[in-house]
Amino acid sequence: MAKKSKVGLKVPTANEMAKKYGSMIKLASEVTDTDLYIPSTFFALNYLFGKGIPYGKIVEIAGEESSGKSLVAYNFAYATQQLGGHVIWVDAEQSWMNSWAEINGVDPARVTIVNDTRIEYIADVVADLAIYLRSQLTHNEPILLVIDSIAATDCTDNIDAKMVDGKAEMGGRAKALYKYFRIRSELFYKLGVSQIYINQLRTALNVGFGKDNTTTTGGAALKFYASIRAAFYSGRSVTIKQNGKERKAGKLVTIRLIKNKVAPPRPTISKCPVYFNPKFHEVGFDRCYALEDVLVDTDVIEKTTGGYKLKGKTLARGEEKFQKLLEEDDELRRKLLRKAGVNTIGTTKKQLEKIETNLFPVDGVEYENYSDSEEEEEDDE
Repeated sequence: MAKKSKVGLKVPTANEMAKKYGSMIKLASEVTDTDLYIPSTFFALNYLFGKGIPYGKIVEIAGEESSGKSLVAYNFAYATQQLGGHVIWVDAEQSWMNSWAEINGVDPARVTIVNDTRIEYIADVVADLAIYLRSQLTHNEPILLVIDSIAATDCTDNIDAKMVDGKAEMGGRAKALYKYFRIRSELFYKLGVSQIYINQLRTALNVGFGKDNTTTTGGAALKFYASIRAAFYSGRSVTIKQNGKERKAGKLVTIRLIKNKVAPPRPTISKCPVYFNPKFHEVGFDRCYALEDVLVDTDVIEKTTGGYKLKGKTLARGEEKFQKLLEEDDELRRKLLRKAGVNTIGTTKKQLEKIETNLFPVDGVEYENYSDSEEEEEDDE
């Protein structure tokens, strides 16, 4: 029997690796960080998230019933359009109404609605739309994908089957969602598509004492793929007195950050008023709420027994007076927001104007259809 000769280890050169793997590998110092975000008009939320929703990243907004989840998505959609971008809205809950979108400041002419609940079809539709829109938006304008909601989607087998004949197959939606994120995350990152996935908070059973007893629908894939996860908790109603009667105008909502991979941990926003009735108050979150806490946290102003001070000069005495000052004095508010590093729509506009190159070219972007990927997996089996 012939002896096997040992082959010496060949060390590849940098040029050989560059030729073989191309742009797959590079030094971290050579990676271009776009540092582009879609901000909301709610300043404390922008601070909580970091600067808003990063281009190409995933945000999960989970919450209880009537806690402002969709209103936050509408607000980011408004900001997207203010920056010259376009919105893809997957209306799985069949709840989209142009009139309500317009009340929230969103222009329906710059929103593409996808009416489907089948994850496989949604995956292909949003991919084609994202590529088309990015080919049109060549000056780094934002593209926002909103799926409303994860709880309303399911796999094709479950959606198209009759309930009487349906098979009790566990995990069909979770498997479909995992595959969706696995084959679409890289594409959306390359195209700079920011994503909001609205989800429902539900009570988990058999949870130990002292542990978080809330859970979300759709399996664990979104938990791992999301860069930011926020939970919205509904509180008591907000009433406004009009003509001698108490009128319900909104609710108090607490926003807790579950996960953030793009910014350090920051305090929970507690009991924030969110308004649903345009008759009594502008719809949405109070944009200046908790801003004083952000300014104190970033050492821009000093909170003392004598009031709120900026460089030793008293701006206002008492929290309510300072909040009123921030709402009314635009020049002071902008100055303090800049010092605190809180991102705004105006700041992002100036940032986009300075960028001369297209950071998200469509040329060379490749992706596979959901159905094609499924066939390949079956062949492998």
